[in-house]
Amino acid sequence: MGSVYKLDRGRFDDLRKHLKVLGFKFEERPHQVFLARYDPLTVNLYESGKLTFGGNDPVLQREVEWFLSKLGAGTEKPAPGIGFDGRTRIGTDEVGKGDFFGPLVVAGALLDKNAERDLRQLGVRDSKEIKGDSKILAMAKEIMKILGPDRYDIVAINPSKYNELYAKMKNLNTILGWAHARVIENLLKKNRDCGLAISDQFGDPDYITGSLMEKGRTVELVQIHKGGRDLAIASASVLARARFVSAMGKMSGDFEFEFPRGASAKVVKAAKEFIVAQGIANLGQVAKLHFSILDDER
Repeated sequence: MGSVYKLDRGRFDDLRKHLKVLGFKFEERPHQVFLARYDPLTVNLYESGKLTFGGNDPVLQREVEWFLSKLGAGTEKPAPGIGFDGRTRIGTDEVGKGDFFGPLVVAGALLDKNAERDLRQLGVRDSKEIKGDSKILAMAKEIMKILGPDRYDIVAINPSKYNELYAKMKNLNTILGWAHARVIENLLKKNRDCGLAISDQFGDPDYITGSLMEKGRTVELVQIHKGGRDLAIASASVLARARFVSAMGKMSGDFEFEFPRGASAKVVKAAKEFIVAQGIANLGQVAKLHFSILDDER
């Protein structure tokens, strides 16, 4: 696939006018601002500002690319896959395991060839590569539209429930395995023909396989390092981070307190301030209590 362009929203109309002058015809497509066609070339513009080309007319494409450069559009290469491209698969990823405050979230996305094509054109990539909560939330919204309600699933474990699970399981990876397994099982209930599930590696695969029920044990399960290179896992990572961001915002509103992320000195300071304001008894409602950052306060 060629370069993916990024166009500022304020220049959408300028591009549309230029393409119309060149003779392109416009079609309405789901999840797109427009598809412009001048056979054999198509120009696909998405709400996020991502722009891709289809078909093959090098001369006409260079003309459009020249105008995009005049509009200030940048380019980025889509991330390479890791061998699963084109296969129907579930990808799962988690967010929040390294954050003292907030939930642990595991999400899953089921991709077929059509969804893979649309998500790649949208410019989906690992959430760690996307800067800004607003961009994460916007991309997650588009991913959910493309997948539809039956092909994504999110398990969000709030701090109170997380602390309850940790008291029983005594191990973060055991909780992660349980949550990944629930996401996979939930997706398989609605998509019985899927035979492959992949996740970013966080420990022994047995953490997931040991938690899968009868249906889940029939799929091939693969754990890979740097899993965000795969589009299914990257999509899941965006969905998980978006839910984490939303949950943190709600928690801040409920407690009228700004909760920083991670487990840094800034987080320790905020935790001490929260204890003073709300009492240590309430800390378990907003934080994962097995973290050792407040040992001196207990």
